[in-house]
Amino acid sequence: MSKIRKKPKKTSKLKRITESDEKVIMKSLRKSAILAGIFITMSLLFNTEIITYFMNRGIYWDIVDVSIKVSLILLSFLFMMISIGNYKELTGKPVGLKEIVLLTGLSLVQTMKNLYVFIFTLISLLLLLVYLYLIQESKI
Repeated sequence: MSKIRKKPKKTSKLKRITESDEKVIMKSLRKSAILAGIFITMSLLFNTEIITYFMNRGIYWDIVDVSIKVSLILLSFLFMMISIGNYKELTGKPVGLKEIVLLTGLSLVQTMKNLYVFIFTLISLLLLLVYLYLIQESKI
């Protein structure tokens, strides 16, 4: 028998979601899904150049046009990620790599008509994914 006692290993506690937490998560899921739908619709209208209000009016209007397109793509990505994350929290599973790749691909497909929008969106999406990775809860 050893003289040094071993410390028991930490047991992982399962996180139980109460009924009030579930209601709050469902409200957040609905709101973020609605906002994601609004932003993806606006983003598709601007990025498919159905709405071309700022086109060919000068360099400043081109900067405004690119910034509007990039911000709409990022907002739609962010709200879709929040909505999927809330749903996954209700089911007790983490957001998988498949969902992240699918949302990133959907966001980048919208940018194919403009190289500047593609570059700024790609850089911004990478920064946003790094940020979301760093703020997630650790499962220790």
